[in-house]
Amino acid sequence: MLNLWLRRNDTRVPFRNETIAKTVVHHTEKNMSLIHKSWLELKPNENEDGNQEWFDEYYKRIKLKKEYKNIPKEVFEQWIHAHHKNYETLNNYAWIDYEKIEFKLLKWSFEKLENINIIENYREYSDSRAMCNDLSQFCCCDEDLKHWKENGTWRIPPIILDVNSIIDDIPKWSEIKEPFQLVEGHSRIGYLKSMNRISKLGKEKISDNHKIYLMTKVRMHNNV
Repeated sequence: MLNLWLRRNDTRVPFRNETIAKTVVHHTEKNMSLIHKSWLELKPNENEDGNQEWFDEYYKRIKLKKEYKNIPKEVFEQWIHAHHKNYETLNNYAWIDYEKIEFKLLKWSFEKLENINIIENYREYSDSRAMCNDLSQFCCCDEDLKHWKENGTWRIPPIILDVNSIIDDIPKWSEIKEPFQLVEGHSRIGYLKSMNRISKLGKEKISDNHKIYLMTKVRMHNNV
């Protein structure tokens, strides 16, 4: 394991993680800092073999950190815990200060969701889920499939970034585009497009609105 120090806002933070370390080295060679200390504080623990702690253990520990009470359990489970070391997550979102981020549970229409920005490496994957003509073609667990059939929408709200709220802070290397970007839920967005087609075919009925977590930077009273 590599043991590196990362400088961010004059704060030196130690961390042990090969995937993160390689990414940081790549950018720090260009005098860039990539990983915010808040992202490191949200890192799942690993044993000596590099195996990550189970979510229940992780959440029991992380929910005690009062500075991150703004982050819903579903956001931790589907994204921060599950994809903490993912390259695209590190490259695009690990620089953010998560003490200053809120996740608003909102309802959006299909029309507002269908053209949301998806990073290039995940577009083909998401598009492949958007080609179904029947619910039987959805590749998901029974619980999710039942929810699609009964409610015409997904069971767990995906995570969407309000890009305009962080527009002044975005680093040059990040693939982030206005006005909204899908952070997590690429299968769900694809299946929603399929659900819209299936609804038009008269086989099922798509919901009028769909729950999402809107990830937004909180504007503090001192404008930071």
